[in-house]
Amino acid sequence: MTLSAQLTHFGIHATDLDRMVDFYTRVMGFVISDTGTGSSGARIVFMTQNPECHHQFVLFDGRPKDMPYNPVNQISFRLDSLDTLKAYRRALIAAGITEHRQTDHGNAWAFYFKDPEGNPVEMYCDTPFYTPQPCGEPLDLDQPNDAILARTEAMCRSRPRFMSRETWMQNIQAKLDTRP
Repeated sequence: MTLSAQLTHFGIHATDLDRMVDFYTRVMGFVISDTGTGSSGARIVFMTQNPECHHQFVLFDGRPKDMPYNPVNQISFRLDSLDTLKAYRRALIAAGITEHRQTDHGNAWAFYFKDPEGNPVEMYCDTPFYTPQPCGEPLDLDQPNDAILARTEAMCRSRPRFMSRETWMQNIQAKLDTRP
């Protein structure tokens, strides 16, 4: 039997649960699918953007305000297109979140920001290309899509082991198919 797991959701603890729920519903477009109280007594809010998934994101009460570091490394959201990526950026700017780091990873276009509790969030969409990672070139999401695509393709082609995303996916599938 080949083991195969699909990541479907994740949860984090919040210092101010209500503020975080407001941000992720109002700005990020999630809907609340359930709420409750866990066995620890923490309030829990389940959220989704997909009617096939009861929850994709879960927020729990109880993160201490005086933690010496943020235990969340990164929350990443995969989007369906460059237009959607640009739309989220506009929504965040309209909500007053204007500090964004825009990055062309070659295999993805991304921007990064911090949610209301300082958790690093990545919004990204795939490109049609593969290039070895890490790769982090400048990206200007104010440029037209055609210009962004042409610049990314030129950058990817100039790096070693360039291939299309489709070829890369076939190579990964071959590796998965040969697992013991």
